[in-house]
Parts: sequence; structure tokens; C-alpha cells
Amino acid sequence: MRKQDFILFIVSIVTLWSCQKQTPLPSTEDKLADKVWFLEKKIVGQQAYAYERVSTFSFRLTKDNKNYIDSDGIDGSYTITLQPSSIILRISSSTRQIDFYEITLLEKEYLIMEYTKNNVLNTFYFSTRP
Repeated sequence: MRKQDFILFIVSIVTLWSCQKQTPLPSTEDKLADKVWFLEKKIVGQQAYAYERVSTFSFRLTKDNKNYIDSDGIDGSYTITLQPSSIILRISSSTRQIDFYEITLLEKEYLIMEYTKNNVLNTFYFSTRP
């Protein structure tokens, strides 16, 4: 009788342990899309500009239709490319001047993107401003 109870106990533990749900990690697109990202600070070369708590540039990526729209009225589509050491956000629009941004930091509410134009590094700091 004890041996049967022990076997039943082990089977119960294994069954319960295998039934635990694993929480999937959010993808890059999950972290970026369906939020409004507000520009908080930008650094162009050696010059820094702060926009915290003021009306400023913002953009939104819509996951369902891969749409991009920003506060300047520019809209288009986007693609996200994961590379071994970076994340590339490419915006396609007839009025957009920047080909792509390299995402150097992506968290739930914070984003840092960079691009180089005329050999000058431009770094943008965004937040979702709760």
C-alpha cells in the first residue's frame, strides 16, 4: 500500500510540474508597437537638447498593419530587423529622410535610437510618458 501511495505521489508531482504555464517573453515588436513614444532628449554630435515634460516629437507603430505615424504628420510603414548585435527600425515613407534607426536600448517604457547623417551621430531618447 505504501509503495502505491508513493508512486501516486510522484506521478502527481510530475503532472503538476509539467502543467505550469511558461510566460512567453515579449518580442521586439511587442515592446515597440501600440505605444506612443515621446522624444525626451536628443544629442546631435556634441550638442544636447532636452524635451522632458514639454510637448515634443512623438511617434507610434501599429503592430496589426505595420503602420508608422508621427507628430509631424508623416506616416508610412515600418519593418524591424534583428541583427546579431543590433535592432534596426526601418521607416518607409515618401517624405521620410532617415533610412533607418539602430535601436541601442529597448525597455518597456524607454527607447534609445541612433542614426548617422553626414558623419554626425544623432541619438534620440524616448519614453512612453505614463
